[in-house]
Amino acid sequence: MIVDERLQAALRELPLFPLQSTVFFPHTLLPLHVFEPRYRQLTEHVLEGHGHLGIVWRAPGHTGGPLADLAAVACVGRVVHHERLADGRFHLLVQGVARAAIHEELPAGGLLYRRAFAERLVPDDADRATDEVRALRSCYARLLQCCPDAGHMLGELPLCMCEPCVLADVACACLLQDLHARQAALEEPSVVRRLRCANEALASLLLHGLPMPKSGPN
Repeated sequence: MIVDERLQAALRELPLFPLQSTVFFPHTLLPLHVFEPRYRQLTEHVLEGHGHLGIVWRAPGHTGGPLADLAAVACVGRVVHHERLADGRFHLLVQGVARAAIHEELPAGGLLYRRAFAERLVPDDADRATDEVRALRSCYARLLQCCPDAGHMLGELPLCMCEPCVLADVACACLLQDLHARQAALEEPSVVRRLRCANEALASLLLHGLPMPKSGPN
């Protein structure tokens, strides 16, 4: 089964891996330590099948999505490496491959873990993101000039990345710390608006990194 076929198969019955302290983005990597019985079962089935799972934020008090306790949009991840431990636990490395809207939860069917019918969200404005990419590169270059240590966040990626969709997700993943802001960026269908969100975060860092202007005459 080719990659797109595997992803489509996963979306029809997406295994859900809720996390309370993580919002995961496409084009990034996430290490997972799997120890609960339900998620061990999920991992077994994912590894035997299409290889994908939905990483979804479980926000305290969240009521906004079709699944009352979970966010409305998940990041679909593909298991790119796994280690099965002797006691049944797993170490996984998951690569984000798509954002997906969760439409409805599926019956348990005797499984320990939850599944949902989901739909891939594909942006249609990446070809109109030239100005935002240019602004992000300019702001990041200026930040590196005044705060060289900031390079640990994104390295040289903003200066050489050509794909706006990838740049938007990686930048948001690195720059946004608040979980609500991260989830809002994950749910944002527009690449242009995601880049603007990343630019605002960069601009805030730049303002805090620059020396304060002097007041009054020299």
